[in-house]
Amino acid sequence: MNSEPNASGENLSSGPNQHYLPRFLQKPFGIRPKRKEIWVFARGVAPEPKRLKEVGASEYFYSGPATDNARTLDDDITDIETPISRILAGIRAQPVGAVVNSTAAAEIVNHLVPRTAHVRVNMERGLRMMAHGMDTILGDDDRIQSLMGLNEDEPNAVFRNNLAEKLSEIEGIESLGLPVNLIERIAFVAAKENFATLAADTLPLLRDLFSSWLETTDGFVRETHNKTLAKISSSSPRLKLLEDLNWTVQSAQREGAILPDCAALAVDQSGQAAPAMFSDWKAVSAIILPVTPDKLLVGAATIYNVTQLLNFNDEAARCSHDFFLAPTINEYLTGLHKQLGERSVTLIEEGISGALEPYLTIVPKPRDEDAPIFPADLNNQSNEPWQYELSLIGCGDAENVQELSNAIQGIVTSLAQALPLQRLEGITITSNYREAVVTLDRGYEGASAPDSTPEEIGQGIARTMSVQRGGHWKERIILDARAAFALLAEESDTVEWGSYIFVRQLTEVAISEMIEHHLPGVWMKPISDPLHGFLYPSVHPAIFSYLASHISAGFSGPHHHVSVKRELFITALGEMKSTSFATRLEYRHHGDLDRLLGTVMPRISYALQFAADLLGHCAASGTDPYDADGELSAALADVGLQQWFPIFRDRLERLRMRFGRWESFDEFLALDVHVERLMWQLGMLPWRGPEGIRVEIPLGTDIDKLLENKSH
Repeated sequence: MNSEPNASGENLSSGPNQHYLPRFLQKPFGIRPKRKEIWVFARGVAPEPKRLKEVGASEYFYSGPATDNARTLDDDITDIETPISRILAGIRAQPVGAVVNSTAAAEIVNHLVPRTAHVRVNMERGLRMMAHGMDTILGDDDRIQSLMGLNEDEPNAVFRNNLAEKLSEIEGIESLGLPVNLIERIAFVAAKENFATLAADTLPLLRDLFSSWLETTDGFVRETHNKTLAKISSSSPRLKLLEDLNWTVQSAQREGAILPDCAALAVDQSGQAAPAMFSDWKAVSAIILPVTPDKLLVGAATIYNVTQLLNFNDEAARCSHDFFLAPTINEYLTGLHKQLGERSVTLIEEGISGALEPYLTIVPKPRDEDAPIFPADLNNQSNEPWQYELSLIGCGDAENVQELSNAIQGIVTSLAQALPLQRLEGITITSNYREAVVTLDRGYEGASAPDSTPEEIGQGIARTMSVQRGGHWKERIILDARAAFALLAEESDTVEWGSYIFVRQLTEVAISEMIEHHLPGVWMKPISDPLHGFLYPSVHPAIFSYLASHISAGFSGPHHHVSVKRELFITALGEMKSTSFATRLEYRHHGDLDRLLGTVMPRISYALQFAADLLGHCAASGTDPYDADGELSAALADVGLQQWFPIFRDRLERLRMRFGRWESFDEFLALDVHVERLMWQLGMLPWRGPEGIRVEIPLGTDIDKLLENKSH
């Protein structure tokens, strides 16, 4: 498009210097008298006059040199320009206030607005912003998990919908006889546990893909833009919307109109102006195209007076991206130059940022400094007069008893300055720990018989148990005499060990008070949901172990306790697997589900409890729960729980970070899924049926062993 139309409207020609802001639009804004030059107010440089031939043009902007005389996009656009330039010349000749044929006006705007470099550069900029945003998303595993709903405790709608589509492709899944919600939960947990592997395999490939795509964005945008322009003359929703407007010629403001590089502006119903191509066409109040420095072509659904409702030049400068044009230079235009691109730049940023905002929202990570401490009002209650019973049974002569009593009371008094201990009902120091646990008067009907640690795992030495006294819930600490008398030992390591055991029980008392304080009325109340009522008792000790272990970690040497806690957990894992598998096989013969669960559920509970005890201590002391020899990793792998362990750790830590800010007991019940997870691993599938709780134990898990036994 090298030539310009004369008054008779000669055909325009095409060539390498292709105008995206056609000269027939620019010429009335040229420098008088010849109008072969025009003032260019460009980004980052001083205003300067340039030849119209050089302005708003780029070499082969639309298409390269033709081969074999084939038609190009530039040829097609040039053919359209000829009649468009004649129509525009006729409109310029009309007086201010004239009504313009809506079809003619719509054709002009529909031709000029989409073809500019303003459109192309903003498309490219928007795509780059989007690609960088996607790169940020793909570089953050926590963010991706959040978007997938895998950081939640239950399958969300997106996960369920995707899963439903996958399940429909699996033949025979109905024959399993399992409810859909159980399958969803199993799949959800599997997805959470395998996310790290999936991310390691997939995300680097996606990041490389976006990186390479960024390198070719300009070519992609040019191709996309040109494909759109190839259909520029065809009917479109935009053209129809433009035709429905009422078009008039209006007077420009006193200073004279400038020509923005976006050609035309759109004004929305709130009065906000934007480059026409990037506006919401359905919400447009007016379209404004400057046709000469003195006249504006205005399309509006109702009466719209530009000079009264809008400072056109201010908005035109702000909506331009690279430059605006004017027939002269003066202080007023220099002031406009400073506003160049303000709206154009922010418009794309707002659009892309708005689209990506849900995905770029920072996923908060727990920080220790965010963890609340025990409220001062609770601690102050411990300073008020309160009593607890100290009972020493089978602890030797009076002198030893008195010395131990003094040590115990000293620790309680000291810790009461930092921990809310007013729920402490009493402390029993006994030489027969197991009997004291079993025979403790709990003070309420229906108290379940306390489980004792299986001998294969170890022997219990300390326990905090809930009791009811005078209608109030209290806590009783039972301590083995050997652990208690460690407080009086000569060796510092032994004293430290005894202190840690006792302090840890006192922290459980404080935790109980915190729960009751923030969730009043829920403590020791029956759980209404039958499935949660079945599962929660097995994870409750783990929750207390994690919180208490974390709080009391500062009272001990971290490395010694880590090895002991790790060994207990490893032992609990092995005992859970061997005993549960053997008991499950026995169940195939006796069919007594209660008997089976009576053996398996306590072992699941101990495995969770010892895991939480280890994890809480390590989280507080900054030590690694895994040993250098790989014994813990091997033990987890042997039970098939190596991917589950870090998930359990993160979930416990999330609950701790909510310490004292819990909104409902549901936050505790959310950890029931970890009881389910261990049950699944042991071949037991609990679910809520129409008639109550069901525990499915698929025969296939034992079929090989049963056939082997039968053959023998």
